[in-house]
Amino acid sequence: MRVYVEFIKLVFRRNAAYKTEYFMSLFNALLGLFITVSIWEAAFGDRAGIDSITKEQMITYAVIAILMRTLFTMNEFVIDRKIQTGEIAVDLLKPYKFMGYILTVIIGDMIFNLWTKVLPVLIVSVFVFHLLWPDEASRIIYFALSLMLGFLELYLFNLLFWLSAFWIHHTWSLVTIKNAVILLVSGATIPLWFIPERLSTIFSYLPFKDIYYTPLSIYLGKVPITHMMNTYLMQLGWIALLFVVAFLLWRLAQNKLIIQGG
Repeated sequence: MRVYVEFIKLVFRRNAAYKTEYFMSLFNALLGLFITVSIWEAAFGDRAGIDSITKEQMITYAVIAILMRTLFTMNEFVIDRKIQTGEIAVDLLKPYKFMGYILTVIIGDMIFNLWTKVLPVLIVSVFVFHLLWPDEASRIIYFALSLMLGFLELYLFNLLFWLSAFWIHHTWSLVTIKNAVILLVSGATIPLWFIPERLSTIFSYLPFKDIYYTPLSIYLGKVPITHMMNTYLMQLGWIALLFVVAFLLWRLAQNKLIIQGG
């Protein structure tokens, strides 16, 4: 366990070393924040709400969604680069689990994003956009728990695409398409409230809604407290399924590496 903690610290220090890149990403987050809020304010115009969703709720949804996207930003090409450079063969011989290493890299990135990007943008948002707070304090805890489960869903789903690097030489195009699909169907950019009913029904059967839409709906009081346990069980079910698929794909990837003499 100690070695994985050291990996997290190493990732944090590595990210902190690139100050120019950090300030550019912080600027991009703030710019995206103001552009997104401006778009939704223009969409609502003088109307107080649309389909029972108030302008204040929509602004809060949009801001927190951007904060979540910033928090969930991951280094998606660690495995890709290690395969291309041949480092993967050496890593598998080291006295730690390679998948554990990948997870600690992602956690390190997430902690860095939280302290250096999410918190500054959140402070600006609270004072500039007057974000709504949950009607019940307990919803903050429910939201945080759903947020963590959503992160695990996103990580495991991403992992399936990262592992495809064992069969596909360059995964950039595949990862880019995957990210675009997630932004569309997860509620990260447009809440499922405003998606046509037929599409919304289809999206509700997919795991993606639990990454952004579900935690945000909990925060805004759109999920009754009595339905909270079912919501968590649904997220846990998808996590279990994705974990099994990722585990099997990793076993296949290891066998492929051994067969090729890696």
